[in-house]
Formats: sequence, structure tokens, C-alpha cells
Amino acid sequence: MSALVLALAALALAGWARVAWSGLRSDRALARLEDLPAPRSVPRVSVVVPCRDEAPHVERAVRSLLAQDLPGLEVVAVDDRSRDETGAILDRLAAAEPRLAVVHVRELPAGWLGKNHACAAGARRARGEWLLFTDGDVVFGPGALRRAVGHAEALGLGHLAAAPRFVAPGALERAFVAAFAAFAAGAFRVWELPRAGTRGFAGVGAFNLVRRDAYEAVGGHARLRLEVVDDVKLGLLLRRSGVPQGLVNGGALVSVRWQHGFVPSVLGLVKNAFAGAEYRVARALGVALWAVFLGAAPLALALAAHGGAARALGGLALAVSVGVLGVTARRVAGGGGAEGLLMPPCTVLLGAVLLASAAAAAWRGGVVWRGTFYPLAALRQGCLRCADLPEAGAAGWPDAPAERARRSAP
Repeated sequence: MSALVLALAALALAGWARVAWSGLRSDRALARLEDLPAPRSVPRVSVVVPCRDEAPHVERAVRSLLAQDLPGLEVVAVDDRSRDETGAILDRLAAAEPRLAVVHVRELPAGWLGKNHACAAGARRARGEWLLFTDGDVVFGPGALRRAVGHAEALGLGHLAAAPRFVAPGALERAFVAAFAAFAAGAFRVWELPRAGTRGFAGVGAFNLVRRDAYEAVGGHARLRLEVVDDVKLGLLLRRSGVPQGLVNGGALVSVRWQHGFVPSVLGLVKNAFAGAEYRVARALGVALWAVFLGAAPLALALAAHGGAARALGGLALAVSVGVLGVTARRVAGGGGAEGLLMPPCTVLLGAVLLASAAAAAWRGGVVWRGTFYPLAALRQGCLRCADLPEAGAAGWPDAPAERARRSAP
């Protein structure tokens, strides 16, 4: 028994060491958006903003976009069957602002998720060389778009995502967001983005900036009709299609309230966590049990292990985990670091959320998204799986300035 306890303690320490390593590598790999140069001239940008029932937030978000200092900026807001005043607010803003176009979606075609259809409708209406897909509650600081487009152009990227700062007033909410972000860092492996042929990829719902030709070449949101995590899968599709991809830390210039409160944050993740596991029960179960183990084992071993070595390893794993969550909370949500003390319940809760998400989908036989029920069989059939896509090739996408010069040549 003592050997088993010692092995569990070593496994917990190794697990948290890997989470810490992934977070450190990710943080070091990301440039800060506010530190990037703001070039004087950039190509035309169209911002696509799918909105449903965003009346409390949409005006502030849209005004922050219209305040961007970009010539030729176009904002296409898509009112996706809102039941509140979202459409009326957008129409009022558009009446006074010619750069804002509003598309009203009255009916959802069969075989589409609402947000994905709204993104596709907005992209069809947009005229820019670059398309930014964002959400109706994301707030942008001055110069965010100019810096992002300039960075993407300078590096010859076809897709640039930006990780936002999550506005989370409560410590428990910040700790939960930090736990999610800490584990996501290892899943996306963003430090590999500069190297073709690697597994890393990025996609962020708050900020997915895509060159139109790259977006259209991979099939756009029509390839993602039934993807609940469409932002992540757009990044995966572009990356695996050879489109050069980048990710920056947008925290100082891009911010969003993930959900309004701790309980809504948990329930929101219950809604889509199973989609992140590609609706695979075995994968969801494995990830969930691993999260529960990492959340519970360090504290339990540090307090209850009888062997000195096991207790020491458990205590070290606990210290690493608290440090990881504290640092992550400070980085992604502006926390003070004390949120790390909430590591055990928040990490266990992450695992429980994934189990609840899978169980709810199995019990209902599907998921409800934006008021529409989608059968699990259809979601699985429409899911873009990592294994179904080729590995990113070394050829990549043509460098942006060179390709633009080629297209404009006589």
C-alpha cells in the first residue's frame, strides 16, 4: 500500500509539473498586443459580431470597435434571432454610424448552429481583406486592431488569435477561470505555432483574425456548421490546412466577461465541455478523472499520507498547483494570486463539469444551443475531429505581403 501511495504522490507531482511547464512555455511564447507596433497603413478590416440576446453589453462592445483608428473599418453585427432589444440597439447605432452594418437573422436553416450561421452570414456581408470574428460582449482598447493586423501582416500570418483578459470580480470565479486556462495551455501547445508540422494550434472566440482568402480557402464556417466550439475548431481547421497561425496576449487591449458570476461560469462550461472532448465518452471520462485526481490528490496526500516521502511529494504537488493557479489567475483575470488557494475545489469542479456535460448530453440525446435542440448523433457526425485532418504541412500559406503583390500584379 505504501508503494501505491508513493506512486500516486509522484504521479500528482508529475502532473502538476507538466501543467506548470505548459503554462510557462505558453506565457513566454506570447507577445503582448499592447507592445506590438502600430503601423501607419494596414489593409481593410471587417469585424463580424454575432449577437444573440446581448442587450446589456452590445452597445459598449460595438462602440469600442467603432473607436478603432482604422481607415475603411467595417463592423458587421449579426442579430441572431435575439429575444431582447439587441436588434433595436444595433439598428439605432447603425443609423448614426455608416461603418456599422446590421444583418438580422430571422430563421435558422436546418443543419446549422445559430452562432456559426451568424458568422457565415456576417462574412458574406463583409468586404474586408481581413475578417475579425468576435463576440457581442468583447471590449477593445485603442489601437488593438491596428496592432493585430500589422503583426499578422509583418509575420505573413493567415490567422491571428488573441487571448483576452477575463473580467471576473469574484475570487472563486477567477480561480475557476484560471483552472480552465491552466489546463487549456497544455491542450493547445501554442508554443509550437511558429513551427510547421507541429500539433499546436489556437482559436479564440473573442478574437479570431483571419485573412479572407485563407478563410474562404478552407470553407469558412460552412465547414463548421455543427461545431459548438466553433472558435477552437476554426483555428484547428486553418492550422491543419497549412495556414500560418499566431497567438498573442491581448489582455491589456481585449477584455470580456466570460460569464456573469461563478454559477453561470460553471453552467456555461457544462453546456459545451463535452463538445471539447469531441463527444467521445472515453476521452471525457479520462480527462475528467485526471482533473479530479490532480485536484484532490495533492491535498489528501499532504494531509493523510503516512509515509514521509509520499507526504513530501504530495505537499510539493500541492505547492506547485497553488502556485500555478495563482499565477494563472493573475495573468488571465487580474487576480492577486491568492486564488491559487482554491485550487483543490476548482480543479475537481472542472472534472465534475466535464462529467456533467457528457451525462447531460447522453441523457437528453443531444444539446440545446441558443434555444435549438441538436441530436447527439448529428453533432458527432458534424464534428471536425483532430484525427480526421492532415497534420500541418511545412509548405504553409503564402506570405501575406508577397501574395498580395502577386494578386495585384498585371
